[in-house]
Amino acid sequence: MRSVKVVALLIVVALIAASCGSSGGETSTLDAVSDSGTVRIGVRNDNPPMSFIDEDGAWVGFDVELARAIATELDFELELVVVDGTTRISFLQDGQVDMSVASMNHTVSREEAIDFSITYFWDNQSFLVRTGTYESIDDLFGQTVAANAGSSVIDSWHAYVSDRGGAASEIVEFDDKLAAMQALRDGAVEGYSEDNITLLSLAAGDPGLTLLPGGHNRVQFGIGVAENDSDWRDQVNLALQGIWRSGAFQSIYDRWFVGPERIIDLPLGGEIELWP
Repeated sequence: MRSVKVVALLIVVALIAASCGSSGGETSTLDAVSDSGTVRIGVRNDNPPMSFIDEDGAWVGFDVELARAIATELDFELELVVVDGTTRISFLQDGQVDMSVASMNHTVSREEAIDFSITYFWDNQSFLVRTGTYESIDDLFGQTVAANAGSSVIDSWHAYVSDRGGAASEIVEFDDKLAAMQALRDGAVEGYSEDNITLLSLAAGDPGLTLLPGGHNRVQFGIGVAENDSDWRDQVNLALQGIWRSGAFQSIYDRWFVGPERIIDLPLGGEIELWP
């Protein structure tokens, strides 16, 4: 009788282990997308030149084109889903999107909430200021500055100031980039910090605004995916590598940042990691 109990106990333990190994029986993102034939990709529509609505009402930008290329590389139909600075993460957590191609800097704090692909974009974060007011980002210590709600700028700027023993800044958070720009022009804030690429695009053609040199936070964009779903993350990474190997990535990048139709000049700052 004792041997029967031992066998029964071993069976229960094995079933529990199998259940844990299959993430509680939940369907993986790869399985779900394969079943539906459609990949839902979260992309911003308020972040030129990465992703925005143009004068003709079309949804365009580097991230938009990259999302389309990824869907093609994976051989799925594409459904673009609008996300913003906060929903690009929460929609992943809630299962409303399968990935976020949303100009998202890969940070330690975000790694606690979601997982990331390999890096696909490289930049820095500095400040736009009114021309002639400041010469260095260190001049903004103790000043009231603007940032986008949910941006990695916020923690980075606080850490940068603290590490250098500067006076803490008050950071006003904006949900709308154009509102932040207007606050800067009106003098309600002394600087506006974001990814340099975004700042250069927003200030294009305006001699009253200047991007300060240097930066306080290196930017490495990754594609966001749900936590603990390595099969899906691998597929996203392999798709990025395939786009790079084919030359499609370089064509998209050149169109937005190097070629004659570019909005701003931004030479490619890195290379996508390729697995042998």
